[in-house]
Amino acid sequence: MKTMKVQKKRAIPVVTDRLAEIYEVAAQIICEKGYDATSMNDIADAIGITKAGIYHYIHGKQDLLYGIMSYGMDKLDRRVIVPALAVADAEQRLRLIIKNHSLLISEGSNSKGNNPITIIIEEVAGLAPAHRRKIEQRKRAYLDILRDTLKQLKDEGKLKAVDETVAAFSLLGMMLWLSRWYRPDGKLSRERLAEEISKIALGGLLRPQVRFSHK
Repeated sequence: MKTMKVQKKRAIPVVTDRLAEIYEVAAQIICEKGYDATSMNDIADAIGITKAGIYHYIHGKQDLLYGIMSYGMDKLDRRVIVPALAVADAEQRLRLIIKNHSLLISEGSNSKGNNPITIIIEEVAGLAPAHRRKIEQRKRAYLDILRDTLKQLKDEGKLKAVDETVAAFSLLGMMLWLSRWYRPDGKLSRERLAEEISKIALGGLLRPQVRFSHK
């Protein structure tokens, strides 16, 4: 039976409340206006501090973009990856990943249905090459966890006849797309949303369990 690869634990840096506010507000503005059209003055005005105050926390616009992405990936580590790696059973691990990631994405959704942090993580083209490699490595590590979990399920005879890589990318796409359409003021609560996503995803991936009756 295939087991999960041992993942090296990484320290998740502590982000101050003020820096987190800068990341959240900046991500929202970049999401609405685009990275190139967003100025540091826009961000400072939205937060209510001077541009010099912004530069107390960050070195520049490109550094800000990397900070936002790292902040988003740290959230993913803390809320999704670390709890998942603590679960040995592949099916339970997959259920936990889908639930926690769906809850994380829907938690940050604004009134327009956008989760700016999640969306900005996709904008890696604006990063310096070294920073881009770091973010891509972290995204790839998460994909590997999903793929290894699906491979474990296949070895256990629980996965349908699907390619694990295709399934992993499709599952990620399904969860990430929540940031584009989920409305926090809609009829679905975050918990109900996570349940529905889990039912759809698991129904497409897992073989039905065969139950035997004892006479």
